[in-house]
Amino acid sequence: MKNYQCVCLLLLSLTLTASAEPNIIIIYSDDHGYTDLGIHGIDGNVDTPNMDALATGGTLMKAGYSSAPQCRPSRCGLMAGRIQNEFGFADNKADAGAGVGNLPRVYPAGTDMAGKPLLTIADRMKKLGYVTGFSGKWHCGPNDDPNMKFDPRGRGFDEYWVGPMTAGSTNLDLEGNLVPHQKKSKWPPELQNRVILQGKFAEAFVKRNKNKPFFLYFPIFGPHVPMIAKTDPYYSNFPKQNYPHYNDEQDDVRRQGLALLKAMDDAVGSLVQTLRKHGLEENTLILFAGDNGAPGKQTHNSEIGSWNGSNNVPLRGVKGWLHEGGIRVPMFAYWKGKILPGQVINEMVTTLDFTATAVALGGGEIPAEFDGVNLMPRLTGGVASITRSQPMYWDFYTGQAIRMGDWKLWRKDDTTVLFNIANDPAELTNLIYQQPERAIEMGNKLDAWVDTLPATARYNPAGRGRRMISSLGGAPADVKPDPRYLIPYDNPTATPYPAAVLSPAAP
Repeated sequence: MKNYQCVCLLLLSLTLTASAEPNIIIIYSDDHGYTDLGIHGIDGNVDTPNMDALATGGTLMKAGYSSAPQCRPSRCGLMAGRIQNEFGFADNKADAGAGVGNLPRVYPAGTDMAGKPLLTIADRMKKLGYVTGFSGKWHCGPNDDPNMKFDPRGRGFDEYWVGPMTAGSTNLDLEGNLVPHQKKSKWPPELQNRVILQGKFAEAFVKRNKNKPFFLYFPIFGPHVPMIAKTDPYYSNFPKQNYPHYNDEQDDVRRQGLALLKAMDDAVGSLVQTLRKHGLEENTLILFAGDNGAPGKQTHNSEIGSWNGSNNVPLRGVKGWLHEGGIRVPMFAYWKGKILPGQVINEMVTTLDFTATAVALGGGEIPAEFDGVNLMPRLTGGVASITRSQPMYWDFYTGQAIRMGDWKLWRKDDTTVLFNIANDPAELTNLIYQQPERAIEMGNKLDAWVDTLPATARYNPAGRGRRMISSLGGAPADVKPDPRYLIPYDNPTATPYPAAVLSPAAP
């Protein structure tokens, strides 16, 4: 009997030890504009109560940034924990040595770690003893690679549903059982909405691994196009919209975008309920961010364009640009009992910090080459500010940018502008003439970083962005401005948007 009791106590001890490591979930939305998180209080039509509750119960990051203004490079940067240009992956069409669009498995020639393995966050979490899960849009290579090298199962993920829509590949069923790798496309009517389906696979992974430390990457595919079907209950149940500057067609696109966001919010809420049901909420860190800003919408030449119904108000610019509207994204963190509730961080936070935080929280050492920092000391109130050893850099075919402290320098062709981005997130007042020394210092740092990049991953003024006109030039005369840009939010005075910012190159 005594031996039996000893064995039971040992088993209990092992169980407690096995569950001691916290679970980590990263939720990554797609083309999700800054406007469209309800807690921001920008647009009352945005209906995201579940995400708002997480941000309120945790920490809202108001100056959260992605590492690129486009889907694929942003995702590859998150996976690697580095600014993606540093391993040759500059944009959606990049070939960093493993074929167009594939996150390379080794650092390519011309990079600082040429020939060394390029590990993903999933690779690193597996080494730390985590079971790794994936549900949603991959976009770092093929969804179903016959050679199993560049899809999620080849990049460190144990269990997965990979498919942006309702057709995809999986080794998991919705009851949380492992199945042979297979393709699936047919679902019951209640699972015809892609983001709800992705959420159910995320829940299945959690249920299956409730007694193990797990890392879940949940790149939910919305509000990116294709738009939600008009037969979908989320669309039919969402109120019709009536924006004063939109026509009927544009109002309907906005309604579709908001309806898909509502479905995303329900998917996130249901995942949190699954955590609660299994007693995991107090042992799980949830990190949420968008991959880049919302895309360009209607112009004087197009009623809709590539617009997905999401907005970036009050930020200048759109997806594809290094203005704030292209790279500043909705972002929050939640961990019941660990992260201070109701906290708001106005300092710069990047999606690369998510990678570093996950590795550190999982018991690993943050690699020296990482471009992010561990956020946990700041999120838990252990420190009053985030300490960084380097600025954040961006290089895309629409220009280059650096953010250092409260300041952001942006340049394209022969135009260089400087903003105190903490005071002026709408990028309305160019301070380069008042702060020439600061502009020179930041420009020199940006030059030094760009010089370390492979030539194929650098901005080329004669390349793809040569015909793209910056939002700094102001709106065409026949475009009716969105009146929400005229609202004085916290402290700025009402200013017609976009306001032209004209300047020569920095001195």
